Amino acid sequence: MGVTFGEFELDVDARELRAGTSCVRLQEQPFVILQLLLERRGQVVTREELRQRLWPAGTFVDFEHSLNAAVKRLRAALADDADAPRFIETIPRRGYRFVATEDEAEPSPRADGRHRIRIAVLPFSELGDGFQPGYFGHAFTDEMISQLGCRCRGRLGVISSHSSMAFRNATVRAQDIGAALRADYLLEGSIRHSGGRVRITARLVETASETHLWVDTYEEPLTDWLAAQTDIAARIARSLAMELDADEPALSRGTSDPVAHQSYLKARYHWQRIADSGAADALYFFRDAATRDPQFAGAHAGVAIIEAMRATYYHEVPRPALERARLSAERALELDATVADAHFAVGEVRRMLLWDFRGARDAYSRAIALNSSFESARGGYARLLASIGNFGHAVREAELAHELDPRCLTANTITAWVRYLAGDYDAAIDLCRHTLEMDDSHLGARQLLGTALLAAGSRKEALRVLEAGAPAADPHPTTVAVLAYARAVVGDCATSADLLGRLERSASERYVPPYYLAVAYAALGQIDAAFEALRKACDHRDPAVTNVAVDPRLAPLRDDARYAALLRDMGLHDFHRRAPHPDADAVTHSNLAGA
Repeated sequence: MGVTFGEFELDVDARELRAGTSCVRLQEQPFVILQLLLERRGQVVTREELRQRLWPAGTFVDFEHSLNAAVKRLRAALADDADAPRFIETIPRRGYRFVATEDEAEPSPRADGRHRIRIAVLPFSELGDGFQPGYFGHAFTDEMISQLGCRCRGRLGVISSHSSMAFRNATVRAQDIGAALRADYLLEGSIRHSGGRVRITARLVETASETHLWVDTYEEPLTDWLAAQTDIAARIARSLAMELDADEPALSRGTSDPVAHQSYLKARYHWQRIADSGAADALYFFRDAATRDPQFAGAHAGVAIIEAMRATYYHEVPRPALERARLSAERALELDATVADAHFAVGEVRRMLLWDFRGARDAYSRAIALNSSFESARGGYARLLASIGNFGHAVREAELAHELDPRCLTANTITAWVRYLAGDYDAAIDLCRHTLEMDDSHLGARQLLGTALLAAGSRKEALRVLEAGAPAADPHPTTVAVLAYARAVVGDCATSADLLGRLERSASERYVPPYYLAVAYAALGQIDAAFEALRKACDHRDPAVTNVAVDPRLAPLRDDARYAALLRDMGLHDFHRRAPHPDADAVTHSNLAGA
């Protein structure tokens, strides 16, 4: 008999707790507690009832300590937080209650109103021989962020390395960095690598007073690199504040192969580069790490994440890349179900390849539960929520991702996209402009800015923005398609058709995402061509097609029976939102057809 909740299934007969295809290790007493709580879902199970079930009459134990320890082990297995529970709620002086229904697996922001401490890990300076300049300090920063996020989940907000890297080698006061990143503390230091040993000096600084609260130095053989990282994260967590009281989490096993670990760090460095600019290098090094240590779950998860990124940025037909991502993600989970990256990769695969939106929600939720500062997982979760019309929750998750990584172009653009789908065009425009101020070449932000300006009625400005991003020599196919859409919206159907013709002719040389073609054909009133492109987008598993139920640009298709059939095929028929056309007053089927 199996009982499902969130991403888990409790098999009472087999005495197993499973998360997807992986078994989660759970001792007998926590198992019995979970079984009893699930049997009385939503009801309070008293401590006395648990005592009678776990320790029959005549058994002599330190009941209070033993029960607390068993509940703590259960929460660790479920990646649950006592302060913001997804599953197990403590009822003071009485007992516990299982609070999630079968449909409630979504992690939520903390609701108690307390300020959550925020820390920024600045890039550690690299000293001595043995470094390839640039990558090692960045990679160590990223690994430290991951360790801190896992160890202090729910209690500590850790700023992403995208944002902290902006202050690499900067001669800026701690107070100013704290203000820019809204960080209470900074972790800074140096790494010296020489003769097969590594020496790490770390300093914890309070930004408001610019006071050094804690300084320590670690020296280890390079083979103990992961142990040193874990130790530093624990020391910092204990030094923040008495009330932090961070639990000891189930940390991932990593690798004992120093060469594999260095490849892994290099891969993470390239992953964090702008947009997809580091995808090829990241994939190479993640694969190298997985080849050197086939049991290294984090490396397999990294391969899956980058393959999914390649699909999202249309490096090839998306479906094969997503199929490869699926295999790597499943392998990572088989090896270690405590790796947050693996659950994030599973979420991406379920959302874009399998159209398993409930399963994707569970996977993103699990990744966030394991590391509440994992901004990429929150961004993916925000996209999922927006695609099924849960805009309020999507905005909250996107803003949390943005808060964790305020200088990340991708996080900014995801937040803008969610706002656009929610109909908040002004907010989307402001966010896109902010992104382009940081990097004027960011394609996604420019395309979305033009689209949002069209929806807001600023047609001339929209065309200026989009044409500025479409250079005469070899523009990206999505840029051309968005410009074709804009030209159709303003009534210049001849130019729009010409642009689409160019894209169709270039498809033999470069992948042209069919979803973008469908959007432009819909604006032109070429409904049959739009549905043909959407069907191809489904066959190719174009990641953008997951927005089909909520994208306002597809309003001209919604009264066609083929639209409802498409939503049924994708499992999105329950999420259809009949949004208005983004420029309904100016664009109708009749005037497009007659243009």
